[in-house]
Amino acid sequence: MSRAPFRQAIIDIGSNSVRLVVFGPDREVLYNDKVLAGLGRGVVATGRIDREARALALATLKRFAALVALIKPQHLRVVATAAVREAANGREFLKAVSALGLPAELLSGENEARASARGVLAHFPKAQGIVADLGGGSLELARVAGGAVHECVSFPLGVMRVAAIRAEGRGRLRKAVKKLLAPLDWIPPAQGQELYLVGGSWRCLAKIEARLGKHDPAAAFAPEEARRLKTYTRRMGPERLAALPGIDAARAAQLEHAAALLVALVGELQPASLSVTRAGLREGLLANR
Repeated sequence: MSRAPFRQAIIDIGSNSVRLVVFGPDREVLYNDKVLAGLGRGVVATGRIDREARALALATLKRFAALVALIKPQHLRVVATAAVREAANGREFLKAVSALGLPAELLSGENEARASARGVLAHFPKAQGIVADLGGGSLELARVAGGAVHECVSFPLGVMRVAAIRAEGRGRLRKAVKKLLAPLDWIPPAQGQELYLVGGSWRCLAKIEARLGKHDPAAAFAPEEARRLKTYTRRMGPERLAALPGIDAARAAQLEHAAALLVALVGELQPASLSVTRAGLREGLLANR
């Protein structure tokens, strides 16, 4: 009798998207499905997950639960991050997820940062520098060196919150980033090293940068390009950005804010170069196993 193929599944309930990824025995991706539920929208505006986002997320998770029952992975992990962590009704939402038969757990900001950094190390074993994981509700930073994850921190600086900070006036975002990073004594020693960018918004910016520079989107690029990306995304606007290959409308609306945050981070971290990686939280959770 043949043995069932080894599979692991991860459901990631984020501030922007709800995603199911199924991995094979060599950690190759067998199935990848997501819905942009936008759980973080209401949290940023009112401190609560709103009805519309909740309904869409739970409908998506119900479908994912049915898929998991068909796939029968040997291991399943269901994690929720910033939006659920910060929402006043986050615990209530997690109970609804668990009622679908999904064993949901809430990741702390530090654990989220550590898992993302482990994912980067799985992709770049010799990585040395700072990992920056940008989501809808939070920004996680972690220092990596010598094949290990060191200091980790999580800030309420997701791309949705960046939009609100920038609306307060010119220069507010840079001041906010500077203030948050100032107490971290492990930042200065990492300056001049690599900045590893994790998250959908960063990946979209890398596609645009590759288009402008006419090179492979997976290639590292110079920190100076961050300012060009900010200018380009502002001039293009969401509608024209959404017409570019590989960029959906929901993500296009966030790209100018993501580029502005990248400019601020580059100014404070002073990296030698920027590398965008597809590996992050989910790959890190696998590596942790």
